[in-house]
Amino acid sequence: MPFKKTPSTTAAAALLLALAVAPAASQPARAADSLASCRVIGDATQRLACYDALAAAAANAPAVPTTTATPATPTAPAVPEDPVARFGKEKLPRTEEQQAKDDAEQDEEMHSTVASAVALPYRLFAVTLANGQTWVSKEALTFDPKPGDEVRVMHGLFGSYSMVIGRSRPAKATRVN
Repeated sequence: MPFKKTPSTTAAAALLLALAVAPAASQPARAADSLASCRVIGDATQRLACYDALAAAAANAPAVPTTTATPATPTAPAVPEDPVARFGKEKLPRTEEQQAKDDAEQDEEMHSTVASAVALPYRLFAVTLANGQTWVSKEALTFDPKPGDEVRVMHGLFGSYSMVIGRSRPAKATRVN
C-alpha cells in the first residue's frame, strides 16, 4: 500500500515534531491537548503512532520533583516502657515488631495492688490493678478481692498466666487491657 499524504498524516507529523522539540517543563500542560489531537485522527494506525509518540516523549522527559524537601526534625530518644506496664501485654493485639521486642524484654512476674474488682458470673473477677492493667480470672476465686490487696501475676505454661491475690492459691488469668 503506497503512502499517501493526507491532512491527518500531516497533523500527526506536526504533532510528533512539536513533541520532540517541546521543553519538558511545558509537557504536562500540553498533555491534554496532545491527547485530544491524537483522538481526532481517523486512521487507527496513525492514531496509534500518535499515542506511541506521546508515550515515548513522556518516558524521555526528565523527572520533575513533585514535593519540596523539608528539613529533618530531630526525634526524641525512645523512652523504654516500664516492665510492669508491659507485663502480659503480649496477649493483646499488636504488630510482629512489637511482639518480638516485648518477648525479648519480658519479665517473669509482676507485682501490684488491687485498685478495684468487679464480680463476674461463676465467681470470676475482673481485677483492675494500681498500674492500670485489668486482669480477668479464668478460675473461680474463693474470696472477693479488696482494694489494696497485694497481687502477683506470673507466667505459666504455654503462654498462660497465674494471678495470686493476697495469700490465695494461684488462679489462671488473662489480661484484657
